[in-house]
Amino acid sequence: MQQLDLLRQPIGSLIGALLLLSGIALLRSSWMRRNGSSALMTGGWVLVAAGFATFAYAWGGEAGTVYALVVFSAVAYVVVAMGVELRPARATANRDIALEPEDRPTNWPRAIAKSLLAIVLAGVAAIGIGVAFAVAMPLAAPDRIVIGGILVPMLWGAGMAWTLSDANLLRATILLGAISALAYGIAFLPKVLTS
Repeated sequence: MQQLDLLRQPIGSLIGALLLLSGIALLRSSWMRRNGSSALMTGGWVLVAAGFATFAYAWGGEAGTVYALVVFSAVAYVVVAMGVELRPARATANRDIALEPEDRPTNWPRAIAKSLLAIVLAGVAAIGIGVAFAVAMPLAAPDRIVIGGILVPMLWGAGMAWTLSDANLLRATILLGAISALAYGIAFLPKVLTS
């Protein structure tokens, strides 16, 4: 009995991988047909589900699901890579110079306004989205706080890059202001209304 338990994981993994491979092959052949075969598609999804169930039985629910997802992704990548068709690249017109940003007159007030917009308003919008995520998402409190905190610098950087590359300051101001108002409204309006 103990030997069967030792063999359950490797044999279950092998059977699960074969089921996933068969399921993905059926799905691929169904998708390659013009009208698509519903029987092949159904069979493919059934085999994929059976592969996931086999991994879950062999390794337990949590680890089996993770292993099944890894094998599913790897097998799908291999199946898709086998169908890659290499063609010679088309000749395109060569550009001698890189594309330049839109020419705009630059002066000190515009540069200061753009800097304030990129640093301050993009930061306010990013913090608002992070706080709204930390307050309103249906996750456990530590998860909401960590994800909201991770979102802030990424969104701030994206907002700064977009603001500095956009030549139209009014559009950036309106959009960042609207995002800030919406995010802070989602974060704090329910608390204001209930008190």
